[in-house]
Amino acid sequence: MKILIAVLVISILGNLAGLFVFYKFQKKNEYLAVMEQKLKQKDKTLQIVNKLLPKKLVFLHHSVGRNWLRDGLQDQLMSRGIAVQSITYGDEIGEETDMHNWVPKFEKDIEQIFDFGYANSEDENDIIMFKSCFPNSDIVGDGAKSGNPYQPEKTTSNYHAVFDSLKSTFSAHPQKQFIYVTSPPLHKLKTNSENAARAREFTNWIKTDFATRYKEETNLDNFRVFDLFDILANDQNMLKDNYSDREGDSHPNLIANRAASDAFMQFLDKNNL
Repeated sequence: MKILIAVLVISILGNLAGLFVFYKFQKKNEYLAVMEQKLKQKDKTLQIVNKLLPKKLVFLHHSVGRNWLRDGLQDQLMSRGIAVQSITYGDEIGEETDMHNWVPKFEKDIEQIFDFGYANSEDENDIIMFKSCFPNSDIVGDGAKSGNPYQPEKTTSNYHAVFDSLKSTFSAHPQKQFIYVTSPPLHKLKTNSENAARAREFTNWIKTDFATRYKEETNLDNFRVFDLFDILANDQNMLKDNYSDREGDSHPNLIANRAASDAFMQFLDKNNL
């Protein structure tokens, strides 16, 4: 009799546990459904607001850019009258953003980039902002002198060749403003001092040598460099310790993204954008 009662109690408790799990599962599903609906409503609202804002910016990026937008950059841009379109994972032209992808992407998809988010209207993106993610700051060597913009090997000469090739794209569209965001620095466990130093050298080259030479050779003022690397890097050219939440993670955290957003607003002011 005692065994029968024990089995009955266990059965009841098991059923109650199952019902509780089912209830929690249902509540979780309901919560997720509500959140999904809210996100869809937010996206629709943003689309409407974007059409009304006077300036249109499109940002080609991956995970670091996504977090940066989410952590305040998008809100600050919109508060300044700049609409933001995001080209990233899942978009037809958003999958490849490594350094060697930029020349073929701009050669093939430039009109889609201009029209992104406004395909069925007369609007176009005025500001084209693009960034490669942090693995591109692991520059392994100087490379062959000539360089190859289509070569995936991360060398200084290949990176120089990318922008030397992009110069014709920028100059062919003087009515557009192109902003290159330098790749973020890597966590100290993900690179070495030599590769990190080459990343610093490249960012210095692009914002001084290349940017100056581009303006002199084209007589145009439509290319800018926002040095995200410099904002996030320590004096060893690696991600500042307080800018990472997990050991070995090169994704800048909320503190870093807010610092970057404030610096970007100052950058816009300085360049009258």
